[in-house]
Amino acid sequence: MSDQLLLTILLMTLVTYGSRVLPFLLFKGKNVQGFARDFIELVPIALLAALVVPELVTPAGTIVLIQNPYLWTGILTFLFSRFVPNLFLGIVFGMTMFWGLDRLLL
Repeated sequence: MSDQLLLTILLMTLVTYGSRVLPFLLFKGKNVQGFARDFIELVPIALLAALVVPELVTPAGTIVLIQNPYLWTGILTFLFSRFVPNLFLGIVFGMTMFWGLDRLLL
């Protein structure tokens, strides 16, 4: 393994670990209020949406809305989870819907 590759892996490890640990170290033992608290609570939701929504709308690299089992499964699972707040049932429902819609739409 080259020195440059090893250095890259080491630096990326430090950046990744640091970005996760730094907020805990900065806010340890402090009562965060107002905008900072809202920001801290909403960032994970926004990041998850930014990762998931493009995959639901463009599973093959192009926008597909009607015959897209990923999108319909996501919508149906979201609605199911709003009325049945059980994580296990939500996962089973989503997997079942995807299996059925994948067979039906493709």
